[in-house]
Amino acid sequence: MLSAMQMATEERRGVRCPQCGRIMPLSKLIFREDFRCIRCQVPLYVSVTYSRVLVALSGLSGLVLLWVLGIRELGLFLFCSPLCLPLGVLVMTLMVRVAPFVVPPRLYLGKPPSAITKLDLSAGGRDDKA
Repeated sequence: MLSAMQMATEERRGVRCPQCGRIMPLSKLIFREDFRCIRCQVPLYVSVTYSRVLVALSGLSGLVLLWVLGIRELGLFLFCSPLCLPLGVLVMTLMVRVAPFVVPPRLYLGKPPSAITKLDLSAGGRDDKA
């Protein structure tokens, strides 16, 4: 049997399905587009705000790393700022693995909202019953 303290620790380290209440272990898989609940198999996604904050923090961390590396002169900083993108991606890779353990994300039901507007121009997309 698990003690109350172990159960509380397990609950803190997981994310809860909003549909069935199942606590799922944290991993980088929660950021996948096809992420589903272990028990009820309902599609889930991480809060869009949480994802945007991770991206912004990664970009800022890339700029801070350039600053720490000694690139402080404006001309050199602007020349090396394209290095911010690969550094940001490196930091993002680490943050996706660490951030959920520090601040657990909130999960929502369904598919994430798309940032791209789709026109649905296919022939079967509209009923023409006039």
